Amino acid sequence: MKSTQRESINGKCTYCHKRCFCDFQTAQKSHLKDHINSKHLGQRNHKCSHCDYVTYAKSHLTNHINSIRLRIKYYKCSQCDYRAATRGRLQTHTESTHLGLRNYKCSQCDYRAATRGRLQTHTESTHLVLRNYKCSQCDYRAATRGRLETHTESTHLGLRNYKCRQCDYRAATKRKLKIHTESVHLGLKNHNCNYCDYASYHKSNVLKHLNRVHRSMKSFKCSYCNYQGSKRSLLTKHVKSAHLLNQDYNYYKA
Repeated sequence: MKSTQRESINGKCTYCHKRCFCDFQTAQKSHLKDHINSKHLGQRNHKCSHCDYVTYAKSHLTNHINSIRLRIKYYKCSQCDYRAATRGRLQTHTESTHLGLRNYKCSQCDYRAATRGRLQTHTESTHLVLRNYKCSQCDYRAATRGRLETHTESTHLGLRNYKCRQCDYRAATKRKLKIHTESVHLGLKNHNCNYCDYASYHKSNVLKHLNRVHRSMKSFKCSYCNYQGSKRSLLTKHVKSAHLLNQDYNYYKA
């Protein structure tokens, strides 16, 4: 019985004896056909009946429907509760989450991504400012359909699907849950003040600290007198004691 697979050498297909348009090589005729149709002829014959997704491979459409529409995920991570719709996505998860691999580097900044798709999303949203997906309920625009869906679920539907294992906190995204866990339960403080021992998990807190303590910036102004405070709480205390004597008030402007 003859083998159904043959080797391809130097990009030359051994089935039709024609050279491919690029460096792509494969041992299977179906793979070469899919490559030419999708990469060079631009064919996308398989369309999702629920959204605008189109692809050249029926298997890709099946994976899309299972993961996006039906949320079926067959492949479970051996190190955590993550489940993926395809073996490739599980491998990407393992490499990025558990091995910390970031093989795709942005050519315009220091950002590194675990996948080519995430790098493209970063480039479009950060450097090209492309946000093609608009929320139907507000002015929010997203760079990806996934981010728009997350926005809708968290902002308009109030969904918090990611629960902390150590307390009652619930987050709208995995990223926010990670931030909560690292800052609250692990006590990580990655950003330090250059003038004192102050440190915080959030860079924004360090900037606020610098402005209030070391740069003497007083952003909160009293609407009754010339008093200025570096913190909202200081302004509140001032107005209560100097002007309103614990009455109801609406007094400050930042």
